[in-house]
Formats: sequence, structure tokens, C-alpha cells
Amino acid sequence: MRKNLPLTLGVLGLTALLAACSTQTAAPVAAPAPADTDLATAGTTQYVRNEVVVGYDTQAGLNAAAAAMNGTVVRTIPEIRTALIRVPGDALKVAGTGSKVSGVRYARANVVVTPQRGDPTPVAGAGLNAQAASADQIFDELPQYALDPRHLNAKAAWDKGLTGKGVLVAVIDDPGDVTHPDLAPNWAGKAFDPAQAKTYTNGAEWAKYFQKPENDHGTYVASSIIAAKNGQGIVGLAYEAKWMPVVMFNPGGYSSFNIALGAVWATNNGARVINNSWGGGVSFGPVKDAFDYAMANGTTVVASMGNSYHDEFQYPAALPGIIASGALDGSNRKVTFSTTGRHISSSAPGQDTMLARPTWQGGGYALISGTSFSSPYTAAVAALVLQKCPAATPYQVRRVMEMNANGAIGSNPTGFDRDTGWGALDAGKIAQTLTDCAALPARGANVHVNLSYVNGSGTQKGILGDVILRGQGMRAGATDDPTPLYLSPTDENGDVRFSEIAPGTYDLYIAGPDLSTTGGKTDERGTFVGTLTATSGSTYAAPDRKRLLLPAAFVDTNPTDPYEPNDDLGNAAPIAYGQTTQTAYIYGKPQDFDVFTFSGKKGDAIRAEVQARIQFGGQLDSFVYLLDPTGKVLEVNDDRGAGDSDSELNFTLPADGNYFLAVTSYDISEGQDDDSPFNKYRLKLSKTN
Repeated sequence: MRKNLPLTLGVLGLTALLAACSTQTAAPVAAPAPADTDLATAGTTQYVRNEVVVGYDTQAGLNAAAAAMNGTVVRTIPEIRTALIRVPGDALKVAGTGSKVSGVRYARANVVVTPQRGDPTPVAGAGLNAQAASADQIFDELPQYALDPRHLNAKAAWDKGLTGKGVLVAVIDDPGDVTHPDLAPNWAGKAFDPAQAKTYTNGAEWAKYFQKPENDHGTYVASSIIAAKNGQGIVGLAYEAKWMPVVMFNPGGYSSFNIALGAVWATNNGARVINNSWGGGVSFGPVKDAFDYAMANGTTVVASMGNSYHDEFQYPAALPGIIASGALDGSNRKVTFSTTGRHISSSAPGQDTMLARPTWQGGGYALISGTSFSSPYTAAVAALVLQKCPAATPYQVRRVMEMNANGAIGSNPTGFDRDTGWGALDAGKIAQTLTDCAALPARGANVHVNLSYVNGSGTQKGILGDVILRGQGMRAGATDDPTPLYLSPTDENGDVRFSEIAPGTYDLYIAGPDLSTTGGKTDERGTFVGTLTATSGSTYAAPDRKRLLLPAAFVDTNPTDPYEPNDDLGNAAPIAYGQTTQTAYIYGKPQDFDVFTFSGKKGDAIRAEVQARIQFGGQLDSFVYLLDPTGKVLEVNDDRGAGDSDSELNFTLPADGNYFLAVTSYDISEGQDDDSPFNKYRLKLSKTN
């Protein structure tokens, strides 16, 4: 839905439509391949224009997908069978071609996640009078309310020996300063930049390459976990843990492929906890695969809930198995910006926390706020649990933290609420109660659902389906209901995996092809409601399995347009007043125009309606042209009205004759490519006088 459109057909469109009326031809000119960092935007999604991420089952499938997209495999992550393919065209347009190949789980544009910067207030070492704070808030030099007995209760944990010793934590963020006096003592000696696929072991080299004014977030984050207890500045909650920085902002965004590469690297290099103080982009696909791989290898994954002020799913926090952290202020109240939702696990201090500032910004410390900083405190608590019980699974770590949280915090004083989860984390209470690892909570469960569609034509892999696991007894809409809820779309094999979830019996809800994408009638989608038991101790390698044949319409990824070839004036398909076409498609070529012709008389008031995404479903953002008998454009329309991307053109004919209606997509009208099999529409022509 766009405005301020030119009343012209555009060079490419006009050339295509008038081809039958001209004897001139032109040789195609290849556009130069965009640079690796060339970014494109579709709606709110940013992606690398010429990169497609492919999840593959077999090497043959990967090779075939690359060939189908005329692309080149430039990097792979063998552990999760994911590859980055560089393509000559726009990734969003060609990815569908790769997804159709046998042996491919998904093929998607390489989505980019960009940082959301906070506004820290720098504070020099002597800039805050420590005497103004309570004595129990001084742990090194500067006051840290977050660690006092009324909040994370750090000293009680330390007195029991829980300091994070022996646990390695990875921080996926912008480059943390491994040379900062508070961070250098606990740097594990490795740091990774996925963009270069380079592991650094020299701190000075790392700092020299990444010391940019914008790069500070990762330093703040890491300091809350592992800042050394050295008598200066601040101390981290897990101050004897080690850490590894993994870059995903430098200073701009990193792609989903590189985030996945970083998470797999961290797991392979011994990280037992991965902190993610970021959100956005598309987390299904390579990012989910990488975090599933981490959890399958015993690594606990923590993510910030987000700073949206709303009750909503944000990713990666809402992925199954992730420990999602909300933010509290100094009074143990939910900070207003902290995102809420059923998937929240617990909360930790996230407002005006005192954290370390990188040396390239002058060093020292700063007060800073956001769920970005409650998340690393949560990761630090996870490190304390793993120090005590190294064999604990990610789900067990989560449950230990939740069971020992202060449930009086939040909107439900007796336990769980969607604002703060199970409450404020209490490291000291964990140290006091977790005395025997044999008494750990039950292990989590891993579930694998496979969906196929079945009808009179046979069976089809269940692509574009939705799968929901809803714990039994859920009170829909209740803000104090902890019943678990997990959801995920299917991949091109019809598969969905739920990693490290709560064991128990679930109501299973499955719906067939997503009509918002494919279009069609509601009764064609197909639904299933049943139950599924998630067994404690099932693993990613040996999950609880459910295979379902769902009566549903097939997804047609290679539709036939009944009016083709009607790509120019000479091949226009006839239409008359009062008629509506069969389902047709803007599909089959990068820039498809469907042309229809009708006979009209002078003074006829006509209405041409393109029933597309809004009225008919599918993906087409339609655009319609009216041309006179000579091919001159008389009128165009993009949107029928505000919030409505379907097109409707009203015009009074100036003379008798044969006129033309040309239907295409908005992107094509602007000279761009658009070749989706779900670009479906119907054209209705009426005489209104």
C-alpha cells in the first residue's frame, strides 16, 4: 500500500505492453551484481539483497537449490545443515525457487537484525558518591543495587561458593571490550566475528579492529555477568565465570545466517550459556536451528523480552526453550518498557544498572537501562546453577531459576504473571536450596511434529502450516496463568521442532496452509485438534514424535494462469461488463503484466476491481492500468483506500472502441521484480451507469 504514485506505466512495463505493436527489439542487459553488504527492505524486514539462507537435508538438495537460483554456495554451517547462497537477483524474489527443491527444508532471504540503542548516562569512577548507597550495595567500588539482598542477593550465593567458576558464557552482541580492566581478567581468550568467520585470540587486535564509538552494548552486557571482583569499579554476578564475545553488530546489523554461525561457534567452543540482549528479524530458520543445536548440546540460551511496552511475542525470546528475561527497577517493579507475555520466564534488574563502559569510549562505568541488561543478569544466574550442577539440562536450569524466584514481585503476588514471569531472580535462594543435584527438577522434553496434507490428489508435504502446543487447562487471557504455550510454522518438509519445553500433556492445534500467504477459503485450510504427550527426558535426537495427515487444500507453488499468454496488447484476453475472471496470477516471470480487453462506448462509466490480497488472500499488492485503443495510459490505481492494497479503477470512457486493462503488482509497476506463486487475483469489470 503506497501513495504518491506516478500516472505513467514505467519504462519496463510500457515496453512489455507495447511489444506486440512494435517491430523494435532490445537485447537484455544484465545488471551488476550487488555488493555483499547491499541491503534491501520489504515492509519492516531488512535483508541482504543477494543472499539466500538455505536449510538442506542432503548435499544434493543444497547443490540443486543453488543451481535452481543460479547462485553460489559461499558458506555452510554443517552442524545445522544450513548454507548461505549468493544469488544474482533479489533474494526475496528467488528464494521461493530454492524452497521448491527436494532435499531443502527452507530457503529464505538472509534477514538482518539491527541494534536498538539505549541512552546510557556515563558516570566516572568518582562521579557517584558511594556513601549515598546502602553498605550492602558496595561490592567492589561503585554501588550496585542490582546485587544487593533485596534484588539478586548475590553475596548469599557467593558465600555458598557459587561464583560461576568453571562455566563459560558467550555474549552475542556488538564487540565486547576484552581489554577493559573489569572484563580482561575473565576473558576466555577467544572472540569470534561471523562476518569474517574469524576467531581472535589477541585482545589488542580485537579491540583495535572493533573500537568504534557505536560499539558499547556488548561491553555493558558482559560486565553484568563476569566483571572481575578486583576492588575497582563493579563486579559481575558470576564474577569467576569466563566469557567469549560473539559479534552480531559492528556497528550495524548482522544477518540471520551470521547470528546462527556465531551461536554454533559458541556452542562448539564450550559455551554453557549464551546471552542474547537483542531481538527482531525472523528467528525461525537458521537462528532457531542454531539455538536448538545449542540446547541439544546442553547449552542454556537466554534472551531479553524486549522493550516494546506491549504484551507480545518478540524473537528470539519467544522461541521454544529460550529463557526470556523481563526488566525490573530498583523498587522491584516491572519497568514500563519491558515487553510482557506468556513466554516470560523471570525478571531481573534492568533500570539504571551500573555497568562497564568500553575503553574506546573513555572507560569507566555508566548507568544504563533495558531488558538488554536484565537478560545478562539472568544468564549469570544460569551460570551459577551450571557451576553447581554441570549436568543440568537447559530446561532444568530454567526451572531451578523459576522455582526459587521471588513470586511476590509483579501483578500476581502468589506466583506467575505475564509481567514478571515467576518473579524476581534470587541467586542467594538458589544457593541455599540447590544443595543436591539429584533433586533437580525433571528434565524437559523435545517434540518433533511432521505434517502432510492429504486429499483426493494424494499427499503433499505440509508447508506453510502452523503448529501450536497448548498446555491443558489453560485459562485463555488470564494474566496469572503459567500454562505453557509454544508455536511454530512448519518448514518445507512439514516439520516443526519444540526444544527443551515443559514435559506434560498438551492440546495440539494444527492448521494447514496459511491463508494470509496462499489465499483461499477458510474451509480449505484444514485444522486438527488433538493431544500430544511431551515426555520428560526426550531429546532432540530422540524426540517425542507426532505425524499427522491433515485433510487440506494443497499449496500450489507452480500455478497455471488460465489467461496466459496475455502479457501484451496483442495477446489480451477478452472480458465484458458484468464478468469476473477466474483466478489468475502475476507469476511466471520477474515482471508479469496480465492484459485484458473489452469493448466500450463513449460515456460508459466503468469500474475495474482487482480482488487480490485483501479480498481474496494471497500476497499480491495489486496495480491496475486502463489504456485506450492506442495503448495510451488513461488511468491507474494502486489502492482502493487507506489500509486496502487491492485496486479499483473508475473512469468514464471518452470514445467508442476497444480498451485494455493491465493488471500487475505495485513492485512491478515501479520497475522491480515480483514473481510469487501466491500473487493471485480476480478481475471484475462493471458498467456503473
